[in-house]
Amino acid sequence: MPRHTKSVTARRSPRPRKRATVAGIPGSSRSKAELFDGLRRAFEATPDISETPERTRQRYIAAIDSVADYLESIGADSVWVERFDELRAALEGLVDGALPAVPRPSIPEV
Repeated sequence: MPRHTKSVTARRSPRPRKRATVAGIPGSSRSKAELFDGLRRAFEATPDISETPERTRQRYIAAIDSVADYLESIGADSVWVERFDELRAALEGLVDGALPAVPRPSIPEV
């Protein structure tokens, strides 16, 4: 399911993007529509596929990816996009059975 296999900087356009604001919400109508479409696809129930913890994680991965794409399209700080990509990668690791460093809880030493 991973759409982005390259680093965040590889995803970025070399030219700066113009920031658009419509009705107080950053982004063009198209970028907002793409965000909402991605979130709808991520969270709408699919009756032919049973919901499992793995499927739920895949839905969250798709939603996080949609948010990262939206932030990138409106020219948000690249660090924000990178953090969403890190979170997506961590959840993908959980789907694959790995425990990535990002969500791993630290155990305090006593």
